[in-house]
Amino acid sequence: MFRRVLAFVFLAACALWVAFPRLQSKAKPEAEVSSHRRPKLIVMIVIDQFPYNYLERFRPYFVEGGFNLLLQGADFVDCRYDDAITTTCPGHAALATGAYPSTNGIIGNQWYDRQQHKMVNCVEDDSTRLLGGAEGPGRSPARLIGNTLSDELRLATNLQSRVVSISLKDRGAIMPGGHMANAAYWYDVATGHFVTSTYYMQTLPAWVERFNAQNPAAAYCGKPWQALPVTPGGNGKVLRRFVASGNGPCPSRRFLKWLDNTPYMSEIQLRFALQALREEHLGSGPATDLLAISLSENDYIGHQFGPYSPEVADMTLRTDRDLAAFFKDLDQSVGLKNVWITLSADHGVAPSPRFIEEHHLGVGRADVSAIVAAVNQALASEFGPGDWVLEASESQIYLNRAALAKQGASLGQAEYAAAEAAANHPQVAAAFTRSQIMTGNLPDTPIARKVANSFNPKRSGDVYFVLEPYAVPMQAETGSTHGSPWSYDAQVPLIFWGAAFKPGLYAEPAQPTDLPATLAAAMEIGQPSGSQGRPLREAIQ
Repeated sequence: MFRRVLAFVFLAACALWVAFPRLQSKAKPEAEVSSHRRPKLIVMIVIDQFPYNYLERFRPYFVEGGFNLLLQGADFVDCRYDDAITTTCPGHAALATGAYPSTNGIIGNQWYDRQQHKMVNCVEDDSTRLLGGAEGPGRSPARLIGNTLSDELRLATNLQSRVVSISLKDRGAIMPGGHMANAAYWYDVATGHFVTSTYYMQTLPAWVERFNAQNPAAAYCGKPWQALPVTPGGNGKVLRRFVASGNGPCPSRRFLKWLDNTPYMSEIQLRFALQALREEHLGSGPATDLLAISLSENDYIGHQFGPYSPEVADMTLRTDRDLAAFFKDLDQSVGLKNVWITLSADHGVAPSPRFIEEHHLGVGRADVSAIVAAVNQALASEFGPGDWVLEASESQIYLNRAALAKQGASLGQAEYAAAEAAANHPQVAAAFTRSQIMTGNLPDTPIARKVANSFNPKRSGDVYFVLEPYAVPMQAETGSTHGSPWSYDAQVPLIFWGAAFKPGLYAEPAQPTDLPATLAAAMEIGQPSGSQGRPLREAIQ
């Protein structure tokens, strides 16, 4: 018996002796892993109107340190939005919150507000005012429902993390910054200044005032937009040139407007971002900081010239070179080994109507006003003459509920008649009623699922319609737009670069909403409140 007890004590002591070093050493590696997994700086890059195929079409012309650097990271080649509104504000909101409009409330760049009886902008906020630019109301994320990855980062670090978000567009800066950003800056073309609103601060920082006072646009006076020698279809020719009227000073208001449609604005924006990095001491604090950059100029050029133009080709190659220069400066300032970088886009773009028609891809131009007229005519046949459509967008119809109530008409009946009329239009692929969506009485199709993800009961219309593929809602034959659920609008890059991510080409389906979930998992912090995305664990070290 004594021998058995002695043997038991001996074995227990041996077990403790073996386990103790492991238990003792466990805390230190965890701390090291935590430190390793939290970089000094996260740079979240969103390119406005940048379909994934740009990375494929133009890769032979990229330089070493731009897109090619990022493509050495974890590259998800099958990333698509799973909602039906592929526009700027919803795209940025999805990338920030990990949720679609059904959850985060951002159903478009603007929508009809039934309480205010008017169209509202996704970031307008009359309780704030603009700082640094022309007089007018300010902007804020007040209409964004739920929080963002950047908010979660600040909460996880007891507000020690600093978040700065920059874009040429107000919505491109405000959505990624979330509710708790230290600062969001955007560009005011009327003054040529970077501005913000009193939501974030009461006065512009001195460094922003100095940057604006240097008049960065002046360096481009007299400089035409000339294609790079390697730009496909560009051949080094001048693509745009400013024609001055008289001998007025430069930059004038006309020049600022002209400059706002050239690649030079991306140079100015990234120069401002680097200045923010230094002045705000991003990447040098006690916790991980986040710098969000939304490059808006690609969208302006794409709308004007279309995705298969030499102008878009040159814009893409210049973005590549601008990013290469930015990453080089970032390496000198913070050290790329201390940085994680993500790349995505808020949406893609359709070919121009002329391109579509010439290549027999579809109808080309879509006439939304004819669809709305057909709906109004159907309701007039059902309920008598009247203005039955209160407001309409390129995908939603708000019915005149007051007129229907006055007529004693059923809203459900009106929805059905309107949706049927829209669906019967040759340029419409499908139409759904508000009642269908809210009760879940939808067909089991990808399009119906995307529409449901875009529908918010407090903000969306009474009828939702989806145009046929390659039916582009614009009047001009050249240039283009976006906003549909089809792949040319929905497929965008999703790349994670940095020490926490396994390099490689990933063919697994992914969504832009996976971006905040993946960063949160890699950082070991909470996900945004409405997150619908999944952590892409296959790419996390």
